Amino acid sequence: MAAFTMLSKPLLKIAFAATSSLLTTTKAQTPFGIDTNKSFNDLEDIESALVSGDECSASRADEQYGHCALQALQLHTMRQHSTNAGKAHHYDASWKDLIAGTSCHAEALLNLKGGGNGGVLTCRRLHGGGRHFKFPSGEFDIDEQVVVPAGTVIEGNANPNDHHDKTRKPNYWIQTYFVATKGVTKPNTPYCGTNHNMRRGEAQRLRIGFLLNSNTIVKNINFQGKDTTRPWDNGNLCGGAAFETPGCVSPGWGDGPGHGWEGKRKGCYDHSGKWNDLTTGHGKGVENVVIDNVRLNDLLDGGRGTQLAVWIPMTKDGSATKYVNVTNLVSMLTRGDGINFHGNVQNSLVEGCHIENTGDDIYALWGGYAANPSGNVFRYNVAKNPGVVRNYGYGVCFAVYGANDLTIHGNKCYDKRHWNRGCKYGLFCNSCFAYVHDGSFGAIYPDGNKIKIYGNEYMYMDAPWEHIKDRPMIRTQHRSNARIQR
Repeated sequence: MAAFTMLSKPLLKIAFAATSSLLTTTKAQTPFGIDTNKSFNDLEDIESALVSGDECSASRADEQYGHCALQALQLHTMRQHSTNAGKAHHYDASWKDLIAGTSCHAEALLNLKGGGNGGVLTCRRLHGGGRHFKFPSGEFDIDEQVVVPAGTVIEGNANPNDHHDKTRKPNYWIQTYFVATKGVTKPNTPYCGTNHNMRRGEAQRLRIGFLLNSNTIVKNINFQGKDTTRPWDNGNLCGGAAFETPGCVSPGWGDGPGHGWEGKRKGCYDHSGKWNDLTTGHGKGVENVVIDNVRLNDLLDGGRGTQLAVWIPMTKDGSATKYVNVTNLVSMLTRGDGINFHGNVQNSLVEGCHIENTGDDIYALWGGYAANPSGNVFRYNVAKNPGVVRNYGYGVCFAVYGANDLTIHGNKCYDKRHWNRGCKYGLFCNSCFAYVHDGSFGAIYPDGNKIKIYGNEYMYMDAPWEHIKDRPMIRTQHRSNARIQR
């Protein structure tokens, strides 16, 4: 069956005429988000360009008002994914089998949650045997951590993030949402395998989201978690992100400095140093992972969200996770960190992201005692309101817990004006732009390390034009071995 209902020939003629006319103008003359350098060859390309929105009335769809024809096409695209006005498609979780499997059907009918068929999930084979899935708009149930096999692309219907204002909610009707069916609500829930309090497979039922293997891409989707607390067992932080890579369920030794643990880089350990065999996926490092144009925890209220947005864990064999690129991610609430690269992460990038309202640090590089966390870059990101979800009990905009080579450049942090100088855990609450930790959480800074933090801005939330002067940009422990370059 066709993936969409074709438009009438007269409207198609108008649309293509309008497109042709638009392409003869300059980009400054077309304030509708349309790239005038792109060649439009078919209806699908036109629909892609229309996501950013022409505000013209669809009732004036004629050649004189070419922009209106484009709006008519946009309205058609929005409506083709709705059963009726005022109600979007809501799908059950049966789509998981298509992603986690090996097949690639050109078109697969999706099951509506209330019964019957809805839209179509398309798939095409990529060079090398990979698969590219394209989801329609609508809400999709997700009830566990879904393994995304190597070579898989997951793409939603439209980019949810406004380039000019990332706090702006997207147009619900054209978006693809993955919504958790449940969440962690009890603080005493076993979560990290501490002191052998979990069995294999249990973590995957709590960490609802996607487990990304090598050569995977996720783009143009929304994700909504339903956790309403951070379990006590996740105090040291062991995961629970919408997007994770394979590794240990437990966080590794974290109750002191990392020196002495260099010989224990193989195996999984809880924060107190007890060994276990709990992993997500194969537990080893992966490479070439892209997370682009995604939006988290902005659909539901009530403090519901994921533990983190992105989590890269320590690996069971100490192998590196490399070339992870996170770009244009927006997260509006997390119970723990925003993004945390933990362990032997190398040559990875976080760029152009916007994260606010965390219960911990917003952006973190937690190399710990891993062999060589190096080549990682955090640049041109925005962080806002760190620690608010746990009443400002812990968290800054950028945090480092052991690294060999790291760059933090061109970022903006918006923090509270009256910060908690009597923070329970020391000066770790809203006390600076970046805190470089040493002597705790297993952190090691090997000789010759380079922690480059420069060209960033630190401002008040209630006066975003005013730079913060009552606290420093960077803090670290006395006699730390971290070599900070400013």
